[in-house]
Amino acid sequence: MNGMIRKFFLALVLAAVVLSSACFSGEKTASEPNTVKAEIVEPEPVEEPVPSAPPADRSVYDGVEQKIAQCLNDGTEYAVFLAYPQKSTETFIYNSNQMRAASMIKVFIMATVMEKVKLGEISLDEVLTMDYNNMVGGAGVIAGYGAGATFKLRSVLEHMIAYSDNTATNMIIDRIGKATVNEYLQRNGYTDTFLGRKMMEYAGQDNYSSVRDLGNFFLRLYHYDCLGEEYDKIMLDFLVKQTDTDCFPAALPGVQIAHKTGALDGLYDDGGIIYSPKGHAILVIMTENYTGGEYNTIQHMKAFTRAVIK
Repeated sequence: MNGMIRKFFLALVLAAVVLSSACFSGEKTASEPNTVKAEIVEPEPVEEPVPSAPPADRSVYDGVEQKIAQCLNDGTEYAVFLAYPQKSTETFIYNSNQMRAASMIKVFIMATVMEKVKLGEISLDEVLTMDYNNMVGGAGVIAGYGAGATFKLRSVLEHMIAYSDNTATNMIIDRIGKATVNEYLQRNGYTDTFLGRKMMEYAGQDNYSSVRDLGNFFLRLYHYDCLGEEYDKIMLDFLVKQTDTDCFPAALPGVQIAHKTGALDGLYDDGGIIYSPKGHAILVIMTENYTGGEYNTIQHMKAFTRAVIK
């Protein structure tokens, strides 16, 4: 009997040891908190879409071609550049052919000189002396002073633009050289424009440009993107003083206009910046082989100018 009790007691102790071993074997019980930390995964960066530029507004040019047909349909070859810089970054061009530049070439000669002024290579106070080699007729008054007369460069530039003075222009060409002007033109993307001769000189190549080149020049000038505000304002001051008021100013009396005109046998041009209260505009109109004479051509150009300044 005692032996049986002893066996039972040993079996009980053995069971207790096995149970204790199971409880402390390192396995988690349901009551233990989960101490395993979750892995933090950084989200992939989301690339924000690059906003696209708003579509160019060409609606401002609706009806322009119809107005060309109405106003500039007399058999003359017309070319037109039109931009509304306050309304659209787009431009309108009708007929981008290279055409004789007449005195419109003078705005590019002016820009070439002003670049040299900015670079310190020339001073507006430099004195130029007129001689027989650059004295010519046509537009202007400087030739009346006679050979040997002296003028500051600033004054010569102003006469070249405001009075379209041919002698003043020739004095400047003699000072800087035709090659310098043509290099400026190519470097700045005016690929339709070429200075081939001095004013009133009929030997050699002619001078050429296009409404595209002239329009882009005036557009850059409007934004002070030619040579910077300081020097562009000087050029604008010369252009505002334009004394030929037969076309744009006559069409828009009382409106400030910085512009240049040009005329030769068979052509009349006007182009520049129109600071209309209705909205600023860059407008260039060139002609070739006009059919009804200069007066009638200007009347058609005036009608078109009034139609597109809005």
